[in-house]
Amino acid sequence: MRSLIAGKYARGGKLPSEPELARRLGISRPTLRQALARLAREGLILRRRGAGTFVNPSVLNIQTRLEEVWDFVEMIRLAGYEPGVKHAWLTLGVADASVAEKLALSPGSEVLTTANVFLADGTPVIYCVDVIPANLVQQAYLPEELYGPVYRFLDRRCGQRVEYNITDVRPVVADQGLSDLLDCPRGAPLHYFEEVAYNKESLPIMYSEEYYRPEYFSFKVVRQMITASPAQGRGQAGEASRTRQVGPEGMEGGRDGRHERS
Repeated sequence: MRSLIAGKYARGGKLPSEPELARRLGISRPTLRQALARLAREGLILRRRGAGTFVNPSVLNIQTRLEEVWDFVEMIRLAGYEPGVKHAWLTLGVADASVAEKLALSPGSEVLTTANVFLADGTPVIYCVDVIPANLVQQAYLPEELYGPVYRFLDRRCGQRVEYNITDVRPVVADQGLSDLLDCPRGAPLHYFEEVAYNKESLPIMYSEEYYRPEYFSFKVVRQMITASPAQGRGQAGEASRTRQVGPEGMEGGRDGRHERS
């Protein structure tokens, strides 16, 4: 369904009727309705009573959406750069208290921690630290399997698949460690994502910290109007957490575990 609207309907337009869409895609009407409902929630299609269903090109053409999770290599490629990866470090050790709490681990539990720098045309643009509970690993592995994106490692060696992430988004400035890793001035602004990944049983399977150079990435989110009743009240002012759906990671900052926040 997504490939259909991103191809033939990339510039917008009215979608065929539900029976015709179901026939083209080879799926049942109930399955199609579920897919359309999800696309409507994401803002990719607009339903107009009495007129039909239309593709929303304003949303469809957003390259990097905050509510989606992309493989870093693919995200860099889609931004028009040649992607690359430089491995920073890999450890097996006891999780600190804050990470253990986020991953629902008992004190003293071991975790695998891998840190990688992702490159765009040879320039460091993303620094990512991923923490995986060691008790999830089911098979022997080579250290090189954790040099770069970790989703394949989770699938192949842990039998785990990320269903969704809950992400806290904050602005930070680079300390000396991040400055060295990302080849940017000390004090330069960065996008910072702190997130926990969950499987389909809603169990935490990975904790991550990600730092992005903002001159290379602009994240957008589609915010839909919701009318709340007075009884519901308001959420916490300034809260920036988002649930990020998977589409095509105690420890903060660079290797020395520190960063300076703006």
